[in-house]
Amino acid sequence: MKYLYFIACITIFSNPSYANEELSELRAELLEMMKLDQDTLHGKTQLSFEELNAKQSQRVQEIVEEFGWPTIEMVGKDASQAAWIIVQHADHDIRFQKNMLSMMRPLALSKEIDPGNYVYLYDRIHTPQLYGTQGKCEGSTFKPFPIKDIEKINTRRGEMGMSTAQEYWDMASERMCGASKH
Repeated sequence: MKYLYFIACITIFSNPSYANEELSELRAELLEMMKLDQDTLHGKTQLSFEELNAKQSQRVQEIVEEFGWPTIEMVGKDASQAAWIIVQHADHDIRFQKNMLSMMRPLALSKEIDPGNYVYLYDRIHTPQLYGTQGKCEGSTFKPFPIKDIEKINTRRGEMGMSTAQEYWDMASERMCGASKH
């Protein structure tokens, strides 16, 4: 009888459907947060983007405290990306962004999250940047903001599984600045 009780307890407490159900709700919440972020950013709601982001940043903080950073395995790539977008837009709280960034680095290196998310956030909140993702259009050419140790940029980008800096800048020139394809 003790053996059956033990088996029943193990079955109940290790039931993956409980965890999956909880994480599916988290996944849905993150995806809804990203949709609201994007809709508000693009003027499709009457909400203040700054107020929304402050509220959503707080919620991401609570999620991270409860579950850890939302990895691809936990919530799927799109919902993991959603958490990053909220943090990426939290320019009102650089300390929050830096705190999230410190959690993201080992996860990016182990590919538990999209390494590009770490890279873009790093460059967004550091001057000079390391990966050359931030810049502006000068005519139809993307010009990166200052880069630390530019001679090592492609090594750093390679460690994160990214294309070369020049390939990225060419793509950014086409997509963001309207340059024609070569």
